[in-house]
Amino acid sequence: MKDPAGFLLDSANSGVYAASTPVTALRQEAVARGLAWFDLDLQGVTDKLELLGRCQTALGLPPSFGHNWDALADCLGDFSWQPARGYVVHCRNGDAFAHAAPAEFATWLEILAGAATYWQMQDKMFVALLDAKTRGGRKLKTLPG
Repeated sequence: MKDPAGFLLDSANSGVYAASTPVTALRQEAVARGLAWFDLDLQGVTDKLELLGRCQTALGLPPSFGHNWDALADCLGDFSWQPARGYVVHCRNGDAFAHAAPAEFATWLEILAGAATYWQMQDKMFVALLDAKTRGGRKLKTLPG
């Protein structure tokens, strides 16, 4: 990426993206710029409840997290427990979930996109980066550069 700082500091870039490999430099830049970076490893996840459990752990969701779609959407639009300049969720190894539960996978992507829209309206960055195994065959926009 030619100018990761410029990209990461512009909330207009919020969205769901295909992650480039590797993301190490982007992660370093994000953290240096005050963004919270979350690694969400979905290895072996095949259903909604497993996904929600992984989200709670990886994102540090509060103990009151309700383990349903509405609760996930609410938490992704809050992050009061993780104040930051913006948020990046790097999603990896989600191929089993994408294939075993395609409708739930689609709902999850909609929730991520909704969070990006919400944070964009708050003038904060929110990016979900999905590796090649976590796209479920979908074409996603790629990071510039």
